[in-house]
Amino acid sequence: MGPAIAGWASAAAISGGIAARLGFVVQNATTYLADPLSVFAIWQGGFSPLWGIAGFALATGWHLWRNPDLILPAAASVLFAVGGWNIVWQLTRGEAVALPSGAVLATLSGAPVAPGDWEGRPLVINLWASWCPPCRREMPMMAELAAADTGAEFVFVNQGEGAEAVRRYLSREGIVIAPVLDPTSQLMRHYGSMGLPVTLFIDAQGQLHTAHMGEISRAGLLAGIAAIRTGTE
Repeated sequence: MGPAIAGWASAAAISGGIAARLGFVVQNATTYLADPLSVFAIWQGGFSPLWGIAGFALATGWHLWRNPDLILPAAASVLFAVGGWNIVWQLTRGEAVALPSGAVLATLSGAPVAPGDWEGRPLVINLWASWCPPCRREMPMMAELAAADTGAEFVFVNQGEGAEAVRRYLSREGIVIAPVLDPTSQLMRHYGSMGLPVTLFIDAQGQLHTAHMGEISRAGLLAGIAAIRTGTE
């Protein structure tokens, strides 16, 4: 029974992962048609939970049809996994995280910026630095969408660098954004980020909806914006 359970678990997990990715690609087909190779950039995120569950269920059904003796141990394994996931989720979700009220940020010219003033509209906050390779890779795409009518405002908050370093990078790369400086990385600490880049999706009430750690895809960015726009249109 051991090898049979292992075979089912592996097949179901792989099927669920593939289905979750394919589902997300189908849901964002227009974006992926413009850049087909980005379908394989799974490190950028982009998975559909419902499609993943469907793929897992289909693989499980096929294995149980071939080997009915797996029904009870498979059901017990699924219940154990779901219970464990729920416990971890309850312990780690914490309280809703609002925009920081006491953070001291600044524009490139040195004018003060209060994050509390951003409340009232869907917001995408990108935490980045010019020395960070994935930050540099995603920045042109993010700047492009920031200039488009996406229904969300973008704020690019540089972490730990001075105004001159940021100016040189933007000038060298030809990127047009209005960066905000966070020289002591206050926002990284506030949102518990362990690295860069981080894309924060904030709803109109100023509450963190979701956070994406690492390089994000165009489709993932648009999907995150769609989620925080819900209820504001």
